[in-house]
Amino acid sequence: MATEHVGELLSGYLDGELTQQQRQRVTLHCSGCEQCRDDLAELRALRERISGAPLSELGEDQWRENMNDTTVQLSRGIGWLLFIAGLLVAGFYALYHLMIDSSMSFIEKFIIFGVYGGLAVLLFSVLRQRLIERKTDKYKDVEI
Repeated sequence: MATEHVGELLSGYLDGELTQQQRQRVTLHCSGCEQCRDDLAELRALRERISGAPLSELGEDQWRENMNDTTVQLSRGIGWLLFIAGLLVAGFYALYHLMIDSSMSFIEKFIIFGVYGGLAVLLFSVLRQRLIERKTDKYKDVEI
C-alpha cells in the first residue's frame, strides 16, 4: 500500500485516462486506504447523478426555433443598436472634452487621439469586412 493518497488520480481513473501503471497504483492504494476508497465511491455516485440529469427539456429543434424567433432577433438588433449608439455618444463626449481640455499638451492629445482613433478605424474595418463576407459566407448555415 502506498503511503501517499491518490486523490488527484481518481477522476482520471474513472475516465479511463490513466496509464496501466497509474491504474494499478490507484487500485492497490484504494484496496488499503479507506479515505481514497470513499472518495472514489463519491466520485462514481456524483458521475451517475450528473449523467442521468436532463440538461434541457427543450429539443434541439425547438431551441433553434426559439433562437430564430422574430421577437428575439428584433430585441437583439435593438440591443446592439443601443449599445453602439451609447459607445458613439460616449466616444464623442470624451473626444470633445479631450479637445477643450487646456491642461493637456498638444502631444498628449495627439497620442490619445491616435490610439483611440486607430482602434476605431480597426473596429470599423473589421465590421465592414464581416458585413461583406456575410453575403458569401459558405459556413453561415452550418449547424454545430
